[in-house]
Amino acid sequence: MIELLILYSLKNRERTLYSLRADIIEKFGYFTKPSVGTLHPALKRLLASNVVTLRNDYSQGGKKSTYYGLAMHWTKKFHDLFFTPLSENPTLFFTEIQSRIAVMSLLDDELKQTFIDDILIKLESFLLDMQNALDDEYIKYDNYQKALLKKNINDVENFKKFIQELEGNI
Repeated sequence: MIELLILYSLKNRERTLYSLRADIIEKFGYFTKPSVGTLHPALKRLLASNVVTLRNDYSQGGKKSTYYGLAMHWTKKFHDLFFTPLSENPTLFFTEIQSRIAVMSLLDDELKQTFIDDILIKLESFLLDMQNALDDEYIKYDNYQKALLKKNINDVENFKKFIQELEGNI
């Protein structure tokens, strides 16, 4: 979902690769710190889909700087990326959710509500799966596994409350 963060970062001005990385770390460093090696392929994908533009500029000394900006139709790509189906893998799901919540301000209220509704359904599904696993008498968990499963149930319940609070801010 690094592409979402790139588009968000470029929405106000052109940036060099290093400026882009610094902006993403400044705004989203609490959950991701992408390397240049992560950003570069994502920028190539966005360039290939004609969503990001590239402009080369040369200094007085002849040093080349490459600036990335947004094409006119970037919002369609943003929406397509934003509403890509969420992962079934809980670890990836929570990373994807953080990326999407971090840039959610670019959506209108109706799309924000659609997104939140989808997340709440998925969280409820995770809760049911974990609770069923914990209650399954045929699965023998050791104490550490049970403790971790209970912790994960608690984490998902807390995340669900957080999402419901976001919903109240729409």
